[in-house]
Amino acid sequence: MDLLGAADQACVGLGIYKLDRRRRRGGGLVPFHFQAEGILVDSMSSPGGATLCKSIDAGRARVLPKMHTPQSGLTIRSLSHHLGYCPGSDMRPKWASLASKEKQKWSHSLNLLVIPWPKIVDPAQFVATRSRDVADEVRRGGYGLFTFRPSPGPSVAHVRDLLQNAEVRVGKINGIVFPELAMTDPEFDDISNQFLTTDRFIVAGVGEPANNSAGRNIACWDLIDPDMLDKERKPVRYRIPQKKHHRWKLDKGQIVQYGIGTNLHPMANWWEHIELGDREISFVSLQPWLTMSVLICEDLARPDPVGDIIRSVGPNLIIALLSDGPQIASRWPGRYASGFADDPGSSVLTVTSLGMSRLSRPQDPSRDRSGVVALWRDAKTGTTEISLPDKYDAIVLNITVEYYEEWTADGRGDGKSSGYPVLSGYHLISRSKQTERRTENDDNLNRRRSDSVPSVEAAPRGPAAQADEASHPGRQRPSPKLQEK
Repeated sequence: MDLLGAADQACVGLGIYKLDRRRRRGGGLVPFHFQAEGILVDSMSSPGGATLCKSIDAGRARVLPKMHTPQSGLTIRSLSHHLGYCPGSDMRPKWASLASKEKQKWSHSLNLLVIPWPKIVDPAQFVATRSRDVADEVRRGGYGLFTFRPSPGPSVAHVRDLLQNAEVRVGKINGIVFPELAMTDPEFDDISNQFLTTDRFIVAGVGEPANNSAGRNIACWDLIDPDMLDKERKPVRYRIPQKKHHRWKLDKGQIVQYGIGTNLHPMANWWEHIELGDREISFVSLQPWLTMSVLICEDLARPDPVGDIIRSVGPNLIIALLSDGPQIASRWPGRYASGFADDPGSSVLTVTSLGMSRLSRPQDPSRDRSGVVALWRDAKTGTTEISLPDKYDAIVLNITVEYYEEWTADGRGDGKSSGYPVLSGYHLISRSKQTERRTENDDNLNRRRSDSVPSVEAAPRGPAAQADEASHPGRQRPSPKLQEK
């Protein structure tokens, strides 16, 4: 235990800051930190992926930088603040350290522009590709494969208008987030080329439908390192692609919920027809308090193989890109987000498209929550459902950091250095400038959000909202027995 404690204390800050070759020489732990960070960087080109271990093969075990220590229960993860032990698995982690000690880009906060594209999804976009023992009746063991044929992605002009209106409304936007299967590779390239900057990253679900071969479903994450230059003396651009680890399975409940029974036989199980390659998970350190990771839909719900590494590292923020129904707290995304918020303490943002959310039909139409396109969950302020009313196209999330002290099982504190991203407010953005005019109701709404972050579904109380209330005077919250993905 003494040896573990000493090693843990010696590794404070590993993996957070970018490798600075000027620190090759110096006193104290400087040479050790330089060597350890060099091992982490070099290991990412190995088959096993990132690790801080110099002599242990990653197939047996690996050690990664760590952001959170569990504050409940007792496991091996409870014994360290800065080193995360990960048993050997088929998961290949990647690590990028982009935080700079000299340059604090965003200080205590960041603004995320969430664009829940597409706005419309039709049942005809779900197409059967292969089936076995599925006819008028489904024989025992019958199943099928399906593909989703996505709508055209958002245009550059659409994103530009939203970004401009968002920055007029709230200031600098530090990241743009799109949900699962929001666009194709060429469309993502166009958006990235236009809007990626040294102070702004872009995350999107990118895919291709299955035809003669399996389709693709990946998360693409583009960033720029302003301190690293290429041969043309331009800042280096990073693209981090991450394949989905688990296929989506559609059963009768979901087929009925989305109204796609004429496309996919409701009595059969249908699996998403996508390729499954090497399993990888990426961690990116952007700030001393912000190490992020991205998951795709089912990967949020499955404990292995990605869940074990997520809990070992404890990233400060997890963004889950979904193609799912409304993001209400009682459904499966809210439950699994709560699991990561409780252990290891990560904040979680789930995002679905407005089209998929509207395609989902509750059993009781009076409890329609189809506008809830995102959900935020953190360990300190709880859960917030984020709704996008009509006439609006995007949402800006204001995220700030709060520091708390965490303790190991042997009684060592971290000096109140554990950063918890929390939701400090959100703002509705429209592509139309006329809708963006500020009103007294908007100001009151934002004050309510800031005073009580866990509030749900806030919207301006304009004439449309008043008419909706008049037609549904007794609208209640949804039953927890809603159909789930």
